[in-house]
Amino acid sequence: MPVLTAPVLPLIDFYAHAFRYAILADAGRDPWLAENYRVAWSLLPNLGLDAIGAALFRVLPPLAAARMVALIAIAAPFAGVLMLARCLRGQVGTLSVALAGILAHSFILGWGFANFLLGLGLALAALGLWIAGRDAPGRQLAVAVAAGIVIFLTHGFVFALWGVLIAAVEVALAAEAGRRGLRTLPRRGLRLLAVAAVPTALFLASATSAGEGGVTGAVGNLAVHLRDGSLGAKLLDEGWTRADAGLRVAESGWPLGDRLFGAALWALLAAGLVTGRLRLDRRLRLAALAAAALVVLVPPGLFGVGHLAERMPLVLLALLAAGLVPDRRAARAPALVRAISVLLPLHLLMVTLVWARSGDGYRDFMAAAEALPAGSLAAPAFSPESQSRDRQKACKPLSFLLGLDRGLAVPTFANPTQQPLEIIGPLAAAMADYDRRVAATPALSGTAQVTALIASGFDAVVLCQPPGAIAGAVAGTRIVGTGRGWTLYLATPG
Repeated sequence: MPVLTAPVLPLIDFYAHAFRYAILADAGRDPWLAENYRVAWSLLPNLGLDAIGAALFRVLPPLAAARMVALIAIAAPFAGVLMLARCLRGQVGTLSVALAGILAHSFILGWGFANFLLGLGLALAALGLWIAGRDAPGRQLAVAVAAGIVIFLTHGFVFALWGVLIAAVEVALAAEAGRRGLRTLPRRGLRLLAVAAVPTALFLASATSAGEGGVTGAVGNLAVHLRDGSLGAKLLDEGWTRADAGLRVAESGWPLGDRLFGAALWALLAAGLVTGRLRLDRRLRLAALAAAALVVLVPPGLFGVGHLAERMPLVLLALLAAGLVPDRRAARAPALVRAISVLLPLHLLMVTLVWARSGDGYRDFMAAAEALPAGSLAAPAFSPESQSRDRQKACKPLSFLLGLDRGLAVPTFANPTQQPLEIIGPLAAAMADYDRRVAATPALSGTAQVTALIASGFDAVVLCQPPGAIAGAVAGTRIVGTGRGWTLYLATPG
């Protein structure tokens, strides 16, 4: 499996989350971590892997525990697709296995959104159980209520998405049954409200509901762009981001190769649907249309959860993976299934090669990090050429590794309205000082950003830069290591 090919995986934000799990597992035993982070367990809608990860980090070495969490994030959507497919047809076909294997290493995995991926796997499985339990309404409702609470506590947005998909299934079945089905639709809707009751109450009681970035935040961002006259450019940029995420729904980390791969995958699926060689289960047709519509309609972020639209192509592909079957009456349907199936080993090979190539760079970095003293503050910086998503994949995890493997204090995801962690002490002070410097001098990057971070109180800075770039000197620091795409600076005394 690709996850076993490198000591550290090139997943942008994954190790930031993994470091949080390690802090939660430590629970204040490490004095330096306790001085800079406060564990703040509370009722939040995105706790799934925080609870699982904290448990794993208590019993495994940090990098081994992080690998186990990555395996869960990879396996969950795969298993969810197979569960949904089995509930639809009583068996799992070759096409579903191939597509589930392809989407296991996805654009969203590349971001490192592990909680979302676990939630998606649970939601797909729960959708299958809802469909399979239609003949036993009482049991169906009981299972759905329990599943809804679990999915909500794993990822709040996935819970909302799951509700949309179940509603789409119910509308599709009611429409298929004609007038009799439509007459029962209000009663079925009340059952869905019963499923949503407890999670809705939990959400309203959580700090997340009052946090920044809610629905009004999304509307406010549009208003700002409209006032500044930049709405057109913003919409074009957002359109390209969404289209690119769809094209690269299955990601290896090789952008051009992933775009060509995605074009071939979507072309084969579209050809199968248009020619009738592939048929989508009637119960999922409206759900798939809803997922496709959300690719366009969902705002970029809600309640502190970002990149929402980029997640929707994965949801669409998961529904197709579970619901598509070859039409046995179509002579060329088996050939189309074989063509799609061939893409699975190709995708796994691409992922393996890219991930294995990144391994040497991480080993070199961790060797250089041995020179950093314990009890230090560290942070990342980015050159102007290294601020794009693809440029960050190899380098951005490095600063989080300083926390995970070396025990340094680094900025990570620790918003108490989103995560059960809060940054305090010297790290909070350094971050606040740096924010003031950025406010006075926006768009800091490169060695200027390193200078600002060191002046704010950080002891070490990882500068991400293009491979082959020459590291510039920074006053008050020395370079303790360089590698492909990174330079590690350490503040000098005085």
